[in-house]
Amino acid sequence: MTYLKTVVISFALSVLFGQNAHADPFTQPQGQGRIIVSGIFTQSPKGFDANGNTTPIQEYDQNQFYIMGEYGVTKNFTVLLTPSVGNVNLKGGNDSSGLGYTEVGGRYRLAQGNHWILSLQASARIPGTARNYPVPQVNDRNMQYDFRASGGYMAGPAFITLDTGYRLRSGDPPNEFHIDATAGAHVAPRLMVLASAYTTVSDGRGQGVFNRTYRYTDVYASVVYDLTPRISLQAGYTATVAGRNSLRQRGPLVGFWYKF
Repeated sequence: MTYLKTVVISFALSVLFGQNAHADPFTQPQGQGRIIVSGIFTQSPKGFDANGNTTPIQEYDQNQFYIMGEYGVTKNFTVLLTPSVGNVNLKGGNDSSGLGYTEVGGRYRLAQGNHWILSLQASARIPGTARNYPVPQVNDRNMQYDFRASGGYMAGPAFITLDTGYRLRSGDPPNEFHIDATAGAHVAPRLMVLASAYTTVSDGRGQGVFNRTYRYTDVYASVVYDLTPRISLQAGYTATVAGRNSLRQRGPLVGFWYKF
């Protein structure tokens, strides 16, 4: 049980740093929870064109901060709350700072075996300060509704997870398909390494400036170090490795979590 809790919390750190919500298949024990504070700092001097080739663009710099809270209401159901704040600097253009999306939802454990787990997750993403930029990774002015099915498999000190999802987006942007995967392993008693890949694909075209299809895949590599049984620190790097009509982002990530 101690190992499972460590995997759960470390995995949550790995998925938190994307700009989009990601699921994880694990639920919190009843009456217990965690709070994770994280930040990701990216630059995008290049983007991907309609053919998937890199091309110079007007640079986007982003600083995003998240506070993720989870609490086990029952042994099978965990409530989720993740507010965010951030700053977007468009070189030679407008800056935007303030409250980002606040995600509210829940995760339900469907089934669990000795080495595997399956769950469903649903959430609503409430927009904060409107950021009306014409790229899919920098736009948060409309309501969104996210639905996920997730699975995880654990073997010794290692684990893998996979989740698929669909996001309903109001306004001009199209809806989206999501496919996310993470692998991790304990390489020392207090140290875990993590690698993740998150793919977003538009469901057709949107309207207005979003009247074109897009896709992008972000990868994350990081290490998590346990200071105490309740406190851990994370550091790593993220990059957009493939895309179409999207930004190509690069930058470091950091995190702090507390289990209660």
